[in-house]
Amino acid sequence: MRIRTAISGTALLALTLAGSNAAADEEGVMDRLATLQGDWIMLDENGAETEMVGSTFRLTAGGSALVEVMAPGSPDGYEMVNMYHADGDRVLMTHYCAAGNQPRMEVKATDDENRLELRFESVTNLASPEAEHMHQAEYIFRGDDRLTTRWWSMQDGKVSEENHVTIELKRKK
Repeated sequence: MRIRTAISGTALLALTLAGSNAAADEEGVMDRLATLQGDWIMLDENGAETEMVGSTFRLTAGGSALVEVMAPGSPDGYEMVNMYHADGDRVLMTHYCAAGNQPRMEVKATDDENRLELRFESVTNLASPEAEHMHQAEYIFRGDDRLTTRWWSMQDGKVSEENHVTIELKRKK
């Protein structure tokens, strides 16, 4: 009986610690994302600043969500919105795409503290199962004032390098 109690106690402690670590991961991811608050200028292929604001990040909903506006004020109607928020022990991002669909991705910490992965979870308003949609992304923090985002789309059930976009951003001072 004592052995069972010790084993059960150990298992409960392990589950509690695992839950605490998951909550800490979620909090760490949201904290990391919150550091992006502000305006970010697009960099060209040579790394030079452009005049275009690539993304604007701000906390909303009492600090429980982060809203990103990509290409704010875009005259061609391609402004898009990403919403980041905690969902229990994880962080989700919904991408409100100019294509009219809304992929949802889980934002995960990686072994590299300067890199977050966004993994596909689901999508709404997809025209057909084969229709193109954002499927995964990664954010690479290059100090406090540089950010690289890479986005991969899926079409016809395939994710490929041809469907890959890299966006280089620098914090606006």
